[in-house]
Amino acid sequence: MKEDTAFLILTLITLIINYSTMFLALERRYSKTISIIIPIIFSVAVHIVLYLTGTQASFYRFWGGFIHFPLYFLLSKAESFKKVFVVLFVMVCTGFQLALASAIAGMFKQVGSDEFWLIVFIIGVVLYSVYVVLVCLFSRKFFSKLFISGSHRDWALYSFGAAFSYVAMVVAISVSDGALRITLLLFAFWSFCILCFTIINTHEKAKKSSEAEFASSVISSGRGYYQKLDGIQEKMRIIRHDFKYHLATINELVASGNSEEIGAYLADVTEQLSENDSYSYCSNNIINALISGYAERCTRLDARFDAAVSLPQTLTIPNYDLCIILGNLLENAIEACARVTESKFIELRMRPLGQQLALIVRNSFNGQHTEIGGNLARSLGFLAQAQSSKKEGGLGLKSVEAVAARYDGELTIECGVDTFTAGVTVKL
Repeated sequence: MKEDTAFLILTLITLIINYSTMFLALERRYSKTISIIIPIIFSVAVHIVLYLTGTQASFYRFWGGFIHFPLYFLLSKAESFKKVFVVLFVMVCTGFQLALASAIAGMFKQVGSDEFWLIVFIIGVVLYSVYVVLVCLFSRKFFSKLFISGSHRDWALYSFGAAFSYVAMVVAISVSDGALRITLLLFAFWSFCILCFTIINTHEKAKKSSEAEFASSVISSGRGYYQKLDGIQEKMRIIRHDFKYHLATINELVASGNSEEIGAYLADVTEQLSENDSYSYCSNNIINALISGYAERCTRLDARFDAAVSLPQTLTIPNYDLCIILGNLLENAIEACARVTESKFIELRMRPLGQQLALIVRNSFNGQHTEIGGNLARSLGFLAQAQSSKKEGGLGLKSVEAVAARYDGELTIECGVDTFTAGVTVKL
């Protein structure tokens, strides 16, 4: 196989794999059609120019990986250093495979010969096939864990680490000894794998810490509800104990024929009973406690709270994770209402929808947001409105998204002029 032919096929395959991986990693800025067609046209045009000028091999040996930078930055929607990291990620992964194929072929055939390029092509295709299978099976889960959090400074540091691994790989390629080159390539790739899993581990710990803090706030919110419930039950016990005396008093008033006093006495007893009413939003005591806590906060905030909750008898999602979702959405809604001067409201809807449990929280907000998009609100009859005022959707929304994903669900948020709606679905 000729060098130009091998480079033409392998680099085209590399570009397709790289662009596919990059758009799996981070959200596209434009539609799927545009994100596919533009890279294809661009890649074919570049290859035609390089092939006609005979500079294909030398260009891709030194600069080929960087051809992804401008186009991907244009088509992808994410924080800049995350884009840098993703580009370096695909350059390290695919570059390592081709460099390893070249190092192995060089141990058996003369570098540059037709037999050498045939072996490179065969090994490269085999490695790429395995890589594509791994990407299809695990990439979404891997990238969701990788990019769940991290500040601008964190991703700048992570990008520097990825660049170090890429430079180490380039240095390894320049080594003439085949066995040593393979060893250095494996070291460079292994160091990058360690970096990725260190990032995931760090983010997992941060997420668990955040969830633990939130769980503590849920417990605190529920504690107030249960204390109030205990007080109500104690008052009801006293009322039941005294009820025979109330009946005796009413009998005396009836015997005396004083209708005005009877009416006043009954009104007094009714008022005492009404003061001890406890509204039940659903049959799940834990979820009811959480909702009741936020309902009380709405009252203190002078915000209208409207909830319609219907839960099935059995839930696939544990109460703990459901509290993470519901509590984060209601907490965001409370914070948004606190920034509004008038017409404050929070609306909660939760009910089974087909094979899923659908949950929507809609609230007033001041119009300051970062657009993300979605249309789940329409499926439950709400207006198509929602957003988050926190940077990158807020850590709370990221926790909600992560929990929903564990149960084959998703988070969808939409925005209007003065309303914010967040919807979540989880599999029943």
